Amino acid sequence: MTELIETAFSPTTVPATVLLLTVALYWTVAVVGGLGFDFLDLDLDFDADFDADTTFDTVMSAGAVTLKFLNIGRLPINIWVSFFAVAFWVISMLWRSPEEASTVLGIAGTIVRNGAVALLPTKLATQPLRGKFEPIEPESAENLLDRVGTVTTAEVTRTGGQARFTSDASPLLLNVRTTQAVLAKGEQVRIVDYDAVTHVYTVEKASPKEL
Repeated sequence: MTELIETAFSPTTVPATVLLLTVALYWTVAVVGGLGFDFLDLDLDFDADFDADTTFDTVMSAGAVTLKFLNIGRLPINIWVSFFAVAFWVISMLWRSPEEASTVLGIAGTIVRNGAVALLPTKLATQPLRGKFEPIEPESAENLLDRVGTVTTAEVTRTGGQARFTSDASPLLLNVRTTQAVLAKGEQVRIVDYDAVTHVYTVEKASPKEL
């Protein structure tokens, strides 16, 4: 155990160890304290329209492509850093030699090398997570017109009621009204109108061919 600690805090390994401990502390606070997943979750957008007419813009475009290739910006940065920290630490612990730690230049070179090598397993480990954390935009009221759902309250009348409708995200529980006869719980209804002022949807009983 003592040897492990000494190795973890040796000159060529200590940056990876500090990063790993920071990540471990973050997740501990997130789980125990309910910090959530937004802390350290930077908004990285690499879709900027670069002007390729200048050398600087060309370099910036190439950098954005590289970051995208490494999946930076394609999933929350805290998730990406967590995978990188583990890979960086494991490689730093396994790939070291006393000769490399004998000079400042050797220590710096080893740290940079291990960090660069750690990018590959980080890329591979995060590849299946691409797109899993992209937010699903809520559907607009116009897109919900003609959507068929189920009455969830005891009834839907001209003055009140609710119905559940499916969506690309979680099911939607909407306030609905009807201009027809009272609709009972469990009946299938179709959205025919929306009042943007009261945020209430008008529904009617769905015909068998609409189910």
